[in-house]
Amino acid sequence: MMSVLVNFLKLIRYKNILMIALTQVFTFYFLNPDIHLFHLLDTSFLLLLVCTAMVAAGGYIINDYMDVKLDLINKPEQVIVGKSISRRWAMFMHLLFTSFSFLIGISISKKIAVAVMACSFLLWIYSQFLKKTYLAGNLLVSFLSAFSLIILFVFKPNELHANGIYLFAMFAFLTTLIREIIKDMEDIKGDVSYQSRTIPIVSGIRKTKKILLLLIVLEMLLCFYNLLLFGTVSYSSKLLNHAYQVYVVLMLLLPLLLLYKLIQKADTKKAFTRLSFYFKLLMLLGILSMVFWRY
Repeated sequence: MMSVLVNFLKLIRYKNILMIALTQVFTFYFLNPDIHLFHLLDTSFLLLLVCTAMVAAGGYIINDYMDVKLDLINKPEQVIVGKSISRRWAMFMHLLFTSFSFLIGISISKKIAVAVMACSFLLWIYSQFLKKTYLAGNLLVSFLSAFSLIILFVFKPNELHANGIYLFAMFAFLTTLIREIIKDMEDIKGDVSYQSRTIPIVSGIRKTKKILLLLIVLEMLLCFYNLLLFGTVSYSSKLLNHAYQVYVVLMLLLPLLLLYKLIQKADTKKAFTRLSFYFKLLMLLGILSMVFWRY
């Protein structure tokens, strides 16, 4: 029983879901100076967290369901659907999560319900048609990552800091896009076997690296813009402004510069796996920087 539960949590990528929830909590609280901690316990906000988590879980399940044969080549030790959890149960759970997310969305608002169903549909389209296409699947996943922040603006349009929302949404978009392309480089062996058309297969590893380096430069420019924007919208003291500048330089810009160098040297599956993990850490560091926006 315990092993089934563990495999279920792995199937829905519980760590990623916790990261999404953390991002939404930080965005809602730190980009909205007018709310208090007890507002995080507001029923509608908690329902939004659950709703988003269910959409993400349903998306992860249908993705693994569609990719069983491919995953048996790329990461056989991580395959769950068809082994510890049957394909029939996986599809049932996908439908269950998707249905409940829609019902919860309706209980919050019609706009949230429409957004939830749109995201669920796009995740199905990704898994069925776009995952192994040239760039389209990468862009869609990156957009949905950014939308996990934007949906909070749909939820409370008059309370959140619009500039901050879109800035961090763009950061999430670029970081996810880079990570998705790196994951395609990591899985290139299995993808070739199934005639996928991902960027590394179509353009080659060398050109793909150039694309990644360009995206990193764009993300560094976004960090510089972040510093400028924070200085114009923040009511913080000069000391806190300087602290934020130090944080962005040390925790975002310098790591990006290091990752730029690592991508140039990476040439093995193991190296690409490490890079994927590093960009997940970078996402976390970006989320933590929201703390400064409240004060």
